[in-house]
Amino acid sequence: KLLSAKLCLPIRYTKKLAELVSSKSGGNPFFIVQFLKSIIENRMLGFSIDEKRWMWDCDVIDMKMISDEVAQLLTTRFNQLPLLLIQTVKIVSCFGSQVDESMLGLLNLGEDVLHMAINEGLMEKAGPIYQFTHDLIQQTIY
Repeated sequence: KLLSAKLCLPIRYTKKLAELVSSKSGGNPFFIVQFLKSIIENRMLGFSIDEKRWMWDCDVIDMKMISDEVAQLLTTRFNQLPLLLIQTVKIVSCFGSQVDESMLGLLNLGEDVLHMAINEGLMEKAGPIYQFTHDLIQQTIY
């Protein structure tokens, strides 16, 4: 229903795509977002001005993106990020899945870069703790 709402199309049009996205991402919300970003960036899902709606080919998406390569998807996406952000989250990943901001302060890691990591969906902050949004993200970066 969510995909249907976001694409402004009836469920009957988006059902197969939604099932494919769910299957490829394992239903994980973070991986769903990353998977959708990836198929949009690779022009497998796009808005057609002529048709005045979103268009895709599930067979093409299915062949190009295999669910066993979620880590590869993350790595590809990660490598497209700014170098300073990559270096920062690599350092943070050495501490495990979470780290206290006081430790990051000792390392002189910029708060702006950490906010960039949050905006990219790599990390989240709860009080003084920064943590990766998923263990697989931390493991892939490490």
